[in-house]
Amino acid sequence: MMTVAMAASVCAVTAILAAYSVLTREVSRNYLGTNPASAQLKLDRVDDELVRAVRGRPDIAAAEAGASMLGRIEVGENEWLPVRLFVVPDFETLHINAFRRQSGAWPPPLGSMLIERSALSLTRRRVGQTVTIQTPNGRPHPLAIAGLVHDPGLAPAWQEQAVYAYVTPATLAALGERPDLQLLKIVVSTDPGSVKAIEAASTSLASWLNATGHAVREIRVPPPRMHPHQRQMDAVMIMLSIFSLLALLLGAVLAATIISGLLAQQVRQIAIMKAIGARTRQIVSLYLSLVAAIGAVSVAAGLAFGLLAGRGFVNLVAELLNLDILDYTVPWWILGVSVALGMVAPLAAALVPILIAARKTVRESIDDYGVVRSSRVPGSFGRMMVHIRSGNAAVTLAMRNTVRRRARLIFTLVLLATAGGMFVTSVNLKAAWERNIAAAAAGRHYDAEIQLQKPAPQAEVLDLIRAIPGVRRAEPWSAAAAAVDRGNHLNIYRTYPDGGHGSFALRATAPRSDFVSHEHIEGRWLQPGDTEEIVLNGQARASLFPNAKLGAAISMMVGDRPVRLRLIGIAQEPMTPAAGYTTPEFFANATGQVGLVNAVRIALTKGAAADLVPQQVVQALEGRHMGVKLVLTEKTFGMAQGGHIYVLVVALAFIAAMMALVGILGLASALSTSVIERTREFGVLRAVGARSADVRKIVLTEGLSIGLLSAVVAVPLSVPLSMQVGNVIGSISLQPLSLTLSWGGVGIWFALVLAGSVAASLFPAIRASKLTIRQTLAYV
Repeated sequence: MMTVAMAASVCAVTAILAAYSVLTREVSRNYLGTNPASAQLKLDRVDDELVRAVRGRPDIAAAEAGASMLGRIEVGENEWLPVRLFVVPDFETLHINAFRRQSGAWPPPLGSMLIERSALSLTRRRVGQTVTIQTPNGRPHPLAIAGLVHDPGLAPAWQEQAVYAYVTPATLAALGERPDLQLLKIVVSTDPGSVKAIEAASTSLASWLNATGHAVREIRVPPPRMHPHQRQMDAVMIMLSIFSLLALLLGAVLAATIISGLLAQQVRQIAIMKAIGARTRQIVSLYLSLVAAIGAVSVAAGLAFGLLAGRGFVNLVAELLNLDILDYTVPWWILGVSVALGMVAPLAAALVPILIAARKTVRESIDDYGVVRSSRVPGSFGRMMVHIRSGNAAVTLAMRNTVRRRARLIFTLVLLATAGGMFVTSVNLKAAWERNIAAAAAGRHYDAEIQLQKPAPQAEVLDLIRAIPGVRRAEPWSAAAAAVDRGNHLNIYRTYPDGGHGSFALRATAPRSDFVSHEHIEGRWLQPGDTEEIVLNGQARASLFPNAKLGAAISMMVGDRPVRLRLIGIAQEPMTPAAGYTTPEFFANATGQVGLVNAVRIALTKGAAADLVPQQVVQALEGRHMGVKLVLTEKTFGMAQGGHIYVLVVALAFIAAMMALVGILGLASALSTSVIERTREFGVLRAVGARSADVRKIVLTEGLSIGLLSAVVAVPLSVPLSMQVGNVIGSISLQPLSLTLSWGGVGIWFALVLAGSVAASLFPAIRASKLTIRQTLAYV
């Protein structure tokens, strides 16, 4: 039992640390292997001559042309999803934002496309089949899926609920769009990991391009050398590192508990050795050698299973994040930590109890009966235990036995309570993320959002939508891409190539709209009479305007226009991209879209088909030649937001399973030691008339008592632990976590502890009940 328990502790630490090291390395390797662009400049047209000229600049290491646009793809009858089309002029010479061929044709023939492998399931098609695509200026057009590619520079498609496709300029023209390339992708030559260096090189290049007659419409500078889901992965890594340190602590406590129990049952053997001449040093060396041997076996088993468990977890995360793990090699320092836990920790934990046991006199050792004898008057706790009564003598005796060895009880409680606290903490974090999703859904009082390709007359759009059966209400919610104004009148956006991650939108909303009800971190929502005010959501405040104060003016670029607004509130709005909300009047003046609308939110009547009605809205709009760019339903919102936390949920479940395993095995080891130590006591009980059932009841009750007591201690322990871990993860992910105790997690832990206590004490209880009086009294 000692070997199994120690091996489980080594396994948990090895698995967590191995997963941490491999994922940290491979996420970065996958993303940087695409040679991500430092910046992308959007122009009216980019040709080969311009690319060659840009490559000749000393501050540019590489440059390529490309294009991308957002369209729609039909995945079912009247069911569409967003599709991001990446236009590649030459698949053979692609070096910036590169992707790899997975299967099928390369490059895709005219009239076909390649699909990112994580998006194939969203299309509900197979390679070789045809799917309908509609671009902003074209009509629905069938395209064949020519093959699959792997693009680790993008977030997994199933998390974004969007399809990624790759086409040639000729295929783009066949879809009804201009085949011109409009993106200039660059990699800077100096300090490519610095935002300041990238912005300096990009603005210098933009000034040069503007001066030479190439108007720069916007600059996109994503966070350098960071995967779109880097913050998500940072949260997972932080969790793994924190819990690995706690697992190390758990292993040390486990070692101390087991060694203390081992020595307790061999006190008389030590006395016999000393009686025939053994020295203290020899006894200490003997037991340390025994501990080292057990530790070596535990390390061998724990390392092997830990590496397997860590690899399995890495594979699961890689599948969820669309990564290819090229190297599973674990750094040597992790093996060193695991060896130290399995060897050094038990030896260090065993040294003090071994010295205490070895220094006892022969008389003290022989007089040890497994109980603590003292001539002192019992304290209040002792008197309380004496007065414990129950309806059954066996239960009363078991409850008193529980606290007989206080030091061992404390060790066991610390071990199991720590494991329980970590388990409940992991469940608390999972519940907090799920509450964020629920809060985001609760703040949305609409069923779908329809985004148009181009602004259209607001009155005409609203009248058309409101006339459709099933639409209860429709509100204009126009949106425009915005950027922080840096004083040079250049639009520098923080967006990734997918156009979503890192984006910031300015949105128009009617004051006191019934379609939203967000809690406010600071300030208030828009009110009638506001003219130049803005409300930021939490993501925009944290990532773009961290120093903005209520009442202060913030500057931003909307299109090519600089605007200033007064900050009046910060809305909670969890699990939502960065956005700022202003009045329709200010939005119209800032964008030049007076009397126009480019996005409408709709609420459906009770019983209306949530999927069918939005499609009827799309058909009606397109029948009036108002192209639809995007349809976001409540189902799409939920699936996208849930997908973003799924990796965290899986990581927490993995950690919780590891902690539960270590804690339960530690309890089993402690209970087994306690039962073996009291073998002669059971013989005395049998001699005075106790039945086998009574002996079993004593052991089972003792195990259940310790388990329940540890679970009670684990609950308050999990509260500060949850708060500290939650604060760290919330700051990394820019998603504040409102952590409260998950009573479901507490209930699960109580159930695990009870089941583990029964399992831990059942075998020794049956074994003790089957011993004869002669066998128990002959036990030495």
